[in-house]
Amino acid sequence: MRARGWLVALALVVPTAATGHGRSTSTSSVEVGEGSRPTARITVRAPWADLQRAVPALAASAPGSDAFGLALADRYLQESLLLRAAGERCVPFGPTSPAPTTDATHLGRSWQVLCAASAPLEFESRAFFEVQPAHLHLARLRRAGAETAEAVLVQASRRALLPEPGQAPAAVGSAFLDFVRLGVEHIFTGTDHVVFVLALLLVGATIGEVATVVTGFTAAHSVTLALGVLGVLRPSSVAVESLIGLSIVVVALENFIETTLAPTRRLVVAGLVLLVGASIAGALLGEIHVPVLALAGLGVFSLCYFSLLERAERPARLRWLVAFVFGLVHGFGFAGVLAETGLPPGRTAQALVGFNVGVELGQLAIVATLWPIYRLMLARWPERRPLVVQCGSAFVLAAGLFWFLTRAVGGA
Repeated sequence: MRARGWLVALALVVPTAATGHGRSTSTSSVEVGEGSRPTARITVRAPWADLQRAVPALAASAPGSDAFGLALADRYLQESLLLRAAGERCVPFGPTSPAPTTDATHLGRSWQVLCAASAPLEFESRAFFEVQPAHLHLARLRRAGAETAEAVLVQASRRALLPEPGQAPAAVGSAFLDFVRLGVEHIFTGTDHVVFVLALLLVGATIGEVATVVTGFTAAHSVTLALGVLGVLRPSSVAVESLIGLSIVVVALENFIETTLAPTRRLVVAGLVLLVGASIAGALLGEIHVPVLALAGLGVFSLCYFSLLERAERPARLRWLVAFVFGLVHGFGFAGVLAETGLPPGRTAQALVGFNVGVELGQLAIVATLWPIYRLMLARWPERRPLVVQCGSAFVLAAGLFWFLTRAVGGA
């Protein structure tokens, strides 16, 4: 019966993981010049994978690999990212040019538009919502003589007004609460972060243990979120997203270690050694796009941590440690979303605090909703706790492996 339960969980996770992979986020900047009929430049950076979903003819193309693919991408972006003046669409003119992007999985494009009036100016994003309903578009909006505004556009709220000269950006919705909303949206659309937190809670026995796990994760990702957004440390997004998947694998294996006998625990450790060893070999051969030292460090930490669990009287009390260490990795994942806004220095602190508050609110909402239900279920069937933990961990393990392999192998 236990084996059948694992198989059912593994069978269910594949389509879930496939649709939950990654966070769909694009960014743009809009610079409007002076005059009664101003020109504006729109620059956008978008995930190539989302462009391929939105424009099926791009399925076999790489970012910027051929003129035909670029023409299709340009047409889609120009029809989906619109600037309007007095309700009338500003018309694209001139050539479309490449825009620099630090992420090889994104395409950057820039073009000019001509507006028939100078006010009011409104920016609208229709991009990718038809294929990614949870897509986030982060826009920087600026016109000559006015402050820069930042807008978070989602399917339910796709438009933002540009500030008038002398008008504060907060008046068009680019204040603290916008970044709180972005943090909440990010948690609920970032399936991997949710799965990681829930995996940590599967063996949480008391409120105190849950509190220490959540606190450890929060403290760690707050540190690396700040470091990433401020530009102190900004590791490769492919490496970060891949290691997030691997961190989920490790937590799932830890759950098996805590609920199985010694022979199975040895198999779990051997499986981790095999996975990390194969990943390091793949990285040396150029097939895995994660630094060798990062893979080796994560592997050594995990093995030392598993050894410590064998000696601990109450292993659940040590979960804050793994939550903290892997929370450092997840924080860089959070930072990648916020850094893409290209915030001016004066807004960084506001955005950093607001986004982090939103992440915590979303995280606490998930824990407060699901953990009591889980504890009630265990209280009703206490003898089935190992089975429940192992079935849930099989789901987590399959999802983590999927995310790690698809990101590490396909993220070049």
